[in-house]
Amino acid sequence: MAAVASAFLLYTGIVPVRDSVEYASVVPISSAVSLDCRLCSSPSRSSKSQTYGGGPYTCAADVMRSCGDFPGGQVLGDAVGRVRLSIPADMVESLYPGKLYSGRRGGFIMEDGAAFRVAGSWNARKGAFEVLSAENLGWGTGLISLLRYVRAWARLCFRRFLYSWGRAGGLVLALLSGARDYLDADLSDSFRRAGLSHVLALSGMHLSLFSSLLGKRRNFFVRFLCMACFVFFAGFSPSLFRAFLCALLLSACGCLHVPGADGKAVLGCVFLLHVLLRRGDIYSPAFMLSYGAMAGILLLSDPVHRLISPFVPPVLATPLAPSVAAFIATAPISFCIFGFVAPAGILASVIVSSLIGLFMLLSLVLLLLAFSFPVLAPVGASVLNVLLVIIEHVVGAFAAFPVIGG
Repeated sequence: MAAVASAFLLYTGIVPVRDSVEYASVVPISSAVSLDCRLCSSPSRSSKSQTYGGGPYTCAADVMRSCGDFPGGQVLGDAVGRVRLSIPADMVESLYPGKLYSGRRGGFIMEDGAAFRVAGSWNARKGAFEVLSAENLGWGTGLISLLRYVRAWARLCFRRFLYSWGRAGGLVLALLSGARDYLDADLSDSFRRAGLSHVLALSGMHLSLFSSLLGKRRNFFVRFLCMACFVFFAGFSPSLFRAFLCALLLSACGCLHVPGADGKAVLGCVFLLHVLLRRGDIYSPAFMLSYGAMAGILLLSDPVHRLISPFVPPVLATPLAPSVAAFIATAPISFCIFGFVAPAGILASVIVSSLIGLFMLLSLVLLLLAFSFPVLAPVGASVLNVLLVIIEHVVGAFAAFPVIGG
């Protein structure tokens, strides 16, 4: 009940929430010509740019110092707060394999935790600081900085390895690290038109599959450590963070021998924790759709199952009921945000989620084999590309169905 009341207060605007700490300095952001800042997210393109190509990357950054131009000369001052950066593709892609700007001299890793001195100007229309040049300020000292640096290098190496797997490697990269730079543009668009964007988003399905490989008998600490490592590597997206908190809370209940943990109570508790820990996620589409889908599944699956069971075979009614429940709960959100909903996604989610689950499981096995025996890497790529063709045809068929709106 507390979660429902909190959601009402937040989304009606009765209790306003700032998505992050506002920028504050003696140098107004509109006058700033350079910023010393630390990236707090990995640069990414918008969904439209990912699909159609081109455009700068964007990311959030915590500002430490700013410099501005004034009639009397330049002013340098300390700063706090978070701003949005718009970064040219040649800076971000300089170390990426197979990109237009790969191999550019002076390249550096632009990932969460890296510090830069960026020069440029504030674009009020875009609400972002447009970067013209950047100087690497390093990763800092201490254990946290070291872990961020190791993560950045691991993600770059993972990206380079999967690039050699072709189009299938692009899908593996999106499913295991959240980076969609190499995801086929037509496939990404087909997922969107089929109402299957959530399948590509890192969420509970990905974390559950990763966790299940450890076996249910593993102790709490081992499961927590492995899940935390995966989430840290992939990135704390709203849906994945929600899934991680749910898994952590349920695992803690099991460890403490708490009988019959109620799913609705767990989701409500996780919602409150998420809001307290990461208030900047509250108004993101991924946050709203993730919690909306889970709430719909927990509240509506049983009624929907009773409604469709007389007309649908049991083997199909069981997986179809949660899909219908999630669609009912998220359709208003999707329509308000994207301007359309895809009813075909109800059945498509059941079929394609199973195929994606198989694809992920197979990719993990083949990755392990490729790392152990590099000579088998081309074989693994060939196997995954065959399965990718099947996924493309299935998703394309559902994408051809009409949508409501849009």
